Amino acid sequence: MSPAVPSVENAIAFGPFHLFPAQQILLEADKPVRLGSRALEILGALVERPGEMVSKRELVARVWPNTVVEEANLKVHIAALRKALGDGRDGNRYLVNVPGRGYKFVAPVVQPKQPAPLMPRVGSNQHPSQIPSPLTRVLGRDDMVETITNKLSQSRIVTIVGPGGIGKTTVALAVAAKLVAANREGGGFVDLAPLADPLLVPSALATMLGVAVRSENPIPGLIAFLAGKQMLIVLDSCEHVVAAAAVMALRILSSLPFRR
Repeated sequence: MSPAVPSVENAIAFGPFHLFPAQQILLEADKPVRLGSRALEILGALVERPGEMVSKRELVARVWPNTVVEEANLKVHIAALRKALGDGRDGNRYLVNVPGRGYKFVAPVVQPKQPAPLMPRVGSNQHPSQIPSPLTRVLGRDDMVETITNKLSQSRIVTIVGPGGIGKTTVALAVAAKLVAANREGGGFVDLAPLADPLLVPSALATMLGVAVRSENPIPGLIAFLAGKQMLIVLDSCEHVVAAAAVMALRILSSLPFRR
């Protein structure tokens, strides 16, 4: 059961959102917004100083203390933040890039009346899976889910293709939930939709897995992290970065033995 959400009077408010930095909870119209802890940490750093430029160096030092990481890690989380906030949609602006320097939070901010007490984070879980729950029910797709599940017992990679809006993500999440439930090493979900630069695809996967990117090529680090593990990873919304996603997948899979 998820812990109770604290009163919005103790939140940092902007637009339709309420942020509880200590608990790393972001609500939109009282509903939790799905964001990783590092993205929420970046958001917290920016809303603490609305209208001010927060340098990339400051953000990296706060989110990855005592760790050397590439700027690509930061870009992946900023892209995820922009998507979650709907930045630029319907004229709403929240984050502005200061080229070569850092980022500003430009929306009006209302600070909390009093600090909120520390509480367990929403969604905190000891299970290693990072597969989100489907946003819609899977209806009439049982045969498809079963077929893809069986294919994954024989092949290391399965691609689901089709026009937008037919439910590819819903089916993929249903398959993932079914397989990960019986897999002690869990799985992960990477939404590639926010990425404008195909070069950030490996960094997006590294970010989801919690692998620090210390060079311009994260793939060797990903291979080292995944060696000896049996995980199911869903790469979602690959259409605009399909070549980069395919190259990454093939390089990783060719370097790791197939475990049935």
